Amino acid sequence: MIRLLIPSKSTPLVEIRRHPWQLSGSVMSLVAMLATASATAGEPDRLKALQGGYVETASQKTPRAYHFGSQGPGDVFTNHASHSNRLVAVYAFGHKLDLSAVMGRNSRYRDPERIKATYGFLPANTVNPDAEYADQSDLYSIQKQAVERGIKHLFIVWFDGMDWPTTQAAAIVKSGKVYTEGKGSGLFFQDYAAQGSAQYGFVVTSPTHDQNRVDVDRQTVVIPPTSLGGGYDPLIAGPTPWRLGPLGPLAPGYFKGQSANDADRRGVEQAGRVRHAYTDSSQSAGEMISGVKSYNNGLNVADDGKLIPTLFHELQAKGWKLGTVTSVPFDHASPAAMYAQNVYRDDYQDLAREMLGLPGIMQEARNAPLKPGLDVVMGTGFGVTTNPGSLKAQGKNGVAGPLFITDKDLAAVDVKNGGKYVVVHTERGGNGGESLDRAADQAARGGSRVFALFGRDGLDHLPYRTADGCYNPAPSMGRGGKPAPAEIYSDADRTEQPTLSRMTTAALKVLSAKPDQPFALFVEAGDVDFALHANNLDNAIGAVLSGEEAVRIITEWVEARSNWDESALIVSSDHGHYLVVDDPKALAEVGGARK
Repeated sequence: MIRLLIPSKSTPLVEIRRHPWQLSGSVMSLVAMLATASATAGEPDRLKALQGGYVETASQKTPRAYHFGSQGPGDVFTNHASHSNRLVAVYAFGHKLDLSAVMGRNSRYRDPERIKATYGFLPANTVNPDAEYADQSDLYSIQKQAVERGIKHLFIVWFDGMDWPTTQAAAIVKSGKVYTEGKGSGLFFQDYAAQGSAQYGFVVTSPTHDQNRVDVDRQTVVIPPTSLGGGYDPLIAGPTPWRLGPLGPLAPGYFKGQSANDADRRGVEQAGRVRHAYTDSSQSAGEMISGVKSYNNGLNVADDGKLIPTLFHELQAKGWKLGTVTSVPFDHASPAAMYAQNVYRDDYQDLAREMLGLPGIMQEARNAPLKPGLDVVMGTGFGVTTNPGSLKAQGKNGVAGPLFITDKDLAAVDVKNGGKYVVVHTERGGNGGESLDRAADQAARGGSRVFALFGRDGLDHLPYRTADGCYNPAPSMGRGGKPAPAEIYSDADRTEQPTLSRMTTAALKVLSAKPDQPFALFVEAGDVDFALHANNLDNAIGAVLSGEEAVRIITEWVEARSNWDESALIVSSDHGHYLVVDDPKALAEVGGARK
């Protein structure tokens, strides 16, 4: 049931006693407009002001509520704009999932031989006899075990880049309440019980290596000897995501891995330790769905070049339907990792072919069998074209023009031309949500697939809803540590694009069209990562809240159409960034201002 509140009075504005997937497109558009209007009525956007002020004074050394990087509080705003080697949280829902099977006394990080088997070598300072955390590759085994125990519906909601501090900041801003350790509360997926099946844990995300040399035409990879290896040092990084180890204050640059500056490296060396590489999204999502840890920037290809099958491949062979939904390009690292195999994550045109069941470089170079393709593929990338650099990344079979899928391939998959997919994409002046609903209805009735391609040139992600829900982003930090202006969205930008929750609803309609056929659905709030790369907390929290709504849509579907004995949901992330919340109370005051 949807129930909208006027925040200033906390009284019902409108109540619709239906689940979101039962609403018409026009009603859902009205709901979205009313929600935005109620959120903006007379309320200052204090987080936007805070973010904008920090960007404007980024080079000044001054106290702030939060900063990014290893420099500590009261210093410059940022010295890092990439990933980190922090632990990331896992929220599991469903009676057939068992996090305890891979955590605590069952943690592979207590056993040197199991660690060596995971990385291909034994990383220094990584064995921890008291480890509570699991490895990200262990999530594959608990999902597979749930399938073997009889689940019929598997859901993965992936908040790209969301680590514990980002979750903490989002929950505090949303609720106005502070917490400083543990699972926390305030976000839906933190508080949801799932009929008593909810579980919480955290995992190591580090790769085997950070560097590689690939040939996209031959689909080969070589790991150079200069590559920094993975691992996790609990004496620095800590036993939990919220507590550093005893050496943590001496080596804050450890989390920055291969991106460490001179001061960061000196700190690690003076602590008598070594650095470990942080992961990228493609490797991380790949190990979660395959159980195999590998090098950065590859997709389900091992360090020795062998192709790695994923759980999605196994499920498809058993007759399951499969879908991926994302707020960023549809064949970006994480959704592509569910299904595609490629030595390089930026070979987008070939990744699109794999995801949609078309022949490509893997058949040409590796004589790999042609896979059937996914049943639902949704994301952005429409209107984004190649430049010399991105075209080179596509290899010799790359085609100038649209970057993420060629015009020829887009036409080939369309049911209008004899393909398998009802294709829907951004239309100037159109309503993206309503167009998507119609496409999902057509596919569900006709037993076909759906390929949804949204976005526009210059906007390769869905519009940020921002922390206040008003789609009014704050300024960011751009390349080279220079301020970058805020994104500005026209009315058309918002109308022509669906929301992530709307896409999730449409995907569920298609995948569940045959009630007896099992299915797996991957949903990614990929723009959390985009925002954190730009050191923008306002945008990041807005993206977290967009993903939170997708989680809610899934749980409502399970409650109405299934149960937590035959359904399983994992909510997690591929890696962290380096947000540091210096003053949680200040963020709570920002949140409290909107109540």
